[in-house]
Amino acid sequence: MPGKRTAPVAVVAVTGVVVVATWVSWFAGGLTVGDAAESYLLTNSAMSVTFTAFGALVLAHRPRHRVGLLFVAYGACYTVSVACLGALSGAFTLSPGWERAINLIGITAWIPAPVVCLPLILQVFPDGRPLSPRWRPLAVVTVALTLLAPTVTLQPGGDSGESTADQGPLLPDAVERVIATLMPVFVALAGLVLLGSIVALGLRAYRSRGAERLQVMWLLWAVVLFVALNLQRIVTTDGPILFLFTLPLIPAAATVAIVRHQLYDIRLIVNRSLVYGLLTLGVVGAYLGIVAGLAPLARDRLSASPLVATAMIAVAFAPARSAVQSLVDRLMYGRRHDPAEAAARVGVRLGTGLEGVLRAVCEALRLPYAAISSDGRLISAYGRPTTAWHTVAIEVAEGEPADLLVGLRAGETRLSAADRRALGLLVAPVGLALQAVRLSERLRESRTQIVAAREEERRRLRRDLHDGLGSALTAVTLKADAAHNLRQSDPDRCGRLLLDLRADLTDAIADIRRLVYDLRPPDLDELGLAGALRQRAQQSWHRDQAGFVVTVDIPDDLPPLPAAVEVAAYRIATEAVTNALRHGHASTCSVSLRADHALHLEVRDDGTAAGGEWSHGVGLRSMHERAAELGGTLTAGPTNRGGRVHVLLPLERA
Repeated sequence: MPGKRTAPVAVVAVTGVVVVATWVSWFAGGLTVGDAAESYLLTNSAMSVTFTAFGALVLAHRPRHRVGLLFVAYGACYTVSVACLGALSGAFTLSPGWERAINLIGITAWIPAPVVCLPLILQVFPDGRPLSPRWRPLAVVTVALTLLAPTVTLQPGGDSGESTADQGPLLPDAVERVIATLMPVFVALAGLVLLGSIVALGLRAYRSRGAERLQVMWLLWAVVLFVALNLQRIVTTDGPILFLFTLPLIPAAATVAIVRHQLYDIRLIVNRSLVYGLLTLGVVGAYLGIVAGLAPLARDRLSASPLVATAMIAVAFAPARSAVQSLVDRLMYGRRHDPAEAAARVGVRLGTGLEGVLRAVCEALRLPYAAISSDGRLISAYGRPTTAWHTVAIEVAEGEPADLLVGLRAGETRLSAADRRALGLLVAPVGLALQAVRLSERLRESRTQIVAAREEERRRLRRDLHDGLGSALTAVTLKADAAHNLRQSDPDRCGRLLLDLRADLTDAIADIRRLVYDLRPPDLDELGLAGALRQRAQQSWHRDQAGFVVTVDIPDDLPPLPAAVEVAAYRIATEAVTNALRHGHASTCSVSLRADHALHLEVRDDGTAAGGEWSHGVGLRSMHERAAELGGTLTAGPTNRGGRVHVLLPLERA
């Protein structure tokens, strides 16, 4: 590792020595800093030092990284150009031939840097490989442009292509014609290559995810900023020289992206760049517009237009900055600075299910991932999972508690305070959506249980009708035929068969009554729920066990009840009293009813089943099922005085 880091340091040292020596010779030749700016020595020196230094830094951390090598090559091109400018500064005595050769080398050496190295950097950043195999031909064409680079300096009439009276023509006429023909081809290819390289970088930013996207955003930000500030020079090949000092932003941003991209949030830099860029354009445009609008009013007198424009812009700057900052934040971070609006947008998606709500959360806050988990089980998710996330507890009215998991944006280690405040409001609609889904699942399960219970009841009826009543009626038919055949030959036996026939019909009638009672007790139709329970208390339960007392407390103004509620309440009450008698060994039991928005049924006993929790047998399970079928609830268990069963059956849903 020490050997691998020595070479980058040596390259930087050599570059520094060359640049310092060039500037020493420049001032020794009597030239000034102004002359250095006009001759591009100032900007070329900055390119040489910055690109070489950042390339060496990349190579020190990632030896043989192609982007680092391209940065060093870029800086080397400008280092040669700087050295040639130093040699031509006048500090040295050179023959015309040497002066001409050095000048030719100096104005040619820098061309491969922006024409070849820079496009290659954009194409292979950040991993040193093209975007895909389809983009490799672009890299080949980019490298091939090196062969056409001399056409810029050797073109007829160029910096070194023109002839003088003393020196004569530099190149033969045939070569000059070829170069003149190749020059437009070179310029067109160089422009297309640079444009294709920027497109490749943009596509990589669009397709990449996670850390790679953050890396590409660093370089893309620097490229966009450079192009925006130097657009005039790119289009017309002329413009403010000092704007070229923004070019070192490209190696600086790329180096940060490769070496330390996780320490800084590029989105904050992009955010501020957009805000102040838009503000700058707005201020310049407003100033020019105000001055142009007020100028005709001043005519030949001293105009106050600049002062008015400055005052108006000063007054409007603060609200304009706030508005632009809000717009940019909304584009980059969603609605996190307006949690109420974000919650409203999420609330609109409540009807789209959990996935739709989670998608709304991600869109509102520009988050890559959101999920809901409960008891370690993932219920629903949207987006691509991330390596880091933030957890928020969801308040749910019923059921198990749940958590909202949101993935952190790439490059973030934690959510900002604004994001946490927004999530604090967003969990409310998420909780409503989760509750709705759970209720829907319970409704689906209830419907499934109802269908299963109905089919089970039909199967039981079929079995009872086939095995019981069907067999009895078949026997009645056979005995009736036998009695008919014996009515004359054996009247005595015929009489016995008729008596048997009467007994079989009596049993069949009893079976029919039992089936009818199982479907709906006849007492409910004749006496109503209150009367049926009172009659059952006076007759059946007292007869089942001597000394067992059942009291029924039902108000006289009990409203008419739906048939389904009456049957469920009657069945549950009779089952609860029977359980108290058989399993609780109770001596007294009370049944009470009252109705408001729901029917409340309570059965209390003084049995001995208060020692522990009740086991869910067939009877208790059937009571729960009957209550659930109507959307009601049932609680049953021991008390300090015996047992208690309480049922609530909604009347609106019945």
